[in-house]
Amino acid sequence: MEDMLRELEQKIETEGATKASLRQFWKLADRAKMKKQISQDDLDRIVRLRDTLFGKFYPPFLTLRQGLALTAVATLVGAVLIWYGLQSDQLLLFLTGSAFLMVGTHPWGHWMAGKSVGVNFEYFYLDGPAKFEPCLKIDYKNYLKASFNSRMIVHASGALVTVLTAVTLLLVALTTGGLWMRSIALAIFIVVVITEIVSWAGIASGDLKRVRREVILKKHKKSFN
Repeated sequence: MEDMLRELEQKIETEGATKASLRQFWKLADRAKMKKQISQDDLDRIVRLRDTLFGKFYPPFLTLRQGLALTAVATLVGAVLIWYGLQSDQLLLFLTGSAFLMVGTHPWGHWMAGKSVGVNFEYFYLDGPAKFEPCLKIDYKNYLKASFNSRMIVHASGALVTVLTAVTLLLVALTTGGLWMRSIALAIFIVVVITEIVSWAGIASGDLKRVRREVILKKHKKSFN
């Protein structure tokens, strides 16, 4: 791992933060996760590299408190819009409220899971398919010290909350909405399920792809050491 660390440090020093360096870092991080013990010096170097690369491509958007407050408001606004949409049979209100609700609840799933297993977060940044979704940046030193199971819980929590939100929207629409409202809710549910399946398969980036990575690393850790 020392060779990988030194090579990446030199590469960033000469070329700066690049996408290739970021991909190389993830390989280094996987190697670090499989080691029985990481020295404090190596851990500090890994975290510095990660912060340099991550800060280049995913700069801070909001502080942790600001982000949690914003997503809580988004969740509340989404619930209100959905209610009004169902009451007035306004498809646009229902669809907008659904988007607010899913974007707002997702980070809270990660944050609450992290609190339960001792994994912390630092700030919010923007990412997602349209690059506008507020996401949580993990405290990487804290994250690397966590167990494989803890990391799986943190990653899986976002996907679980998103699926549960889609299920809730579908049930609400089926019980109180009209035909078009039900159709939209069903479409949202199908898109969410397909997205999570694709993520788990490793075809596209996502929470379940990260869970799958941890499962694979845990399986091979004994043979690595």
